[in-house]
Amino acid sequence: MKLKEITWYFPSNLEEVPELLKKERVLVYGGGTALLRSNLARVEGLIDLKALPLNYCREREGVIEIGAGCTYSQITEVLQKIDSHNILIRSLSGAASTPLRNRITLGGSIAFFPVWSDLMGPLLALEAEVALIGSSKGSFPLVEYLKKREIRNRSLITGIYYKKRELNSYYFRQSRTHFDYSAFSISILVKKSASLSASRIEEPAIVIVGCRNKFSKLSSLEESLKNCSPDEVQIKDITGSLEVEFAAKKNYSPDYLKHLAAVEMERALKAVLRS
Repeated sequence: MKLKEITWYFPSNLEEVPELLKKERVLVYGGGTALLRSNLARVEGLIDLKALPLNYCREREGVIEIGAGCTYSQITEVLQKIDSHNILIRSLSGAASTPLRNRITLGGSIAFFPVWSDLMGPLLALEAEVALIGSSKGSFPLVEYLKKREIRNRSLITGIYYKKRELNSYYFRQSRTHFDYSAFSISILVKKSASLSASRIEEPAIVIVGCRNKFSKLSSLEESLKNCSPDEVQIKDITGSLEVEFAAKKNYSPDYLKHLAAVEMERALKAVLRS
């Protein structure tokens, strides 16, 4: 099948982008990996983002800011210097292969959000916000961006940001081999206590990605942990009634996935509360 001719657009500044996004059947091009899973027969144009100022990762006034053009490799390299205990370092370091980590960009990964994503769970747990231009302009909570199509439609992610905090973190991805797509992932964050003697669980955030609704923030589980002493928590009782559902996947039934998620959640909570 012969593909139709595709028109390329090369904006030199962000002000040019909103008008280009109004064109029909036009996709944005950053790292290019998302195009591998796109139906190019229906694409009439590509907007190349290479010349735009979207390649930054920095801390400013207690906030971590990451540009949409940053690759996974760039993000982990810079975070090692400015936020060395960040959960993203662990999750992105094990994502895909080295050549792909050098190509996959932050913006594309958020916009396309594959169910095996190693990025989205940590960002949701960090309560990240996305910066947009286009039909939607400004900053929006990531969870709102994901749930509302009208925010995403004809908008471009220019970056994300979240508050830098001292956190204990845990990240787990369920896969048969390192290179398999993950069946699900677990991201947990808990605020570090200033004093071990008066240790209480503060600001817990728990997210599962890969479930039936793509992602689930386990609010009930978070509430049951808040302000408890780690020694008081009956982890097995909590994880035994995990409120998350899965669809069948290759090599996994829904019931088996839920069982695996409960087992790994128990291990995850034990690990993060010990720390």
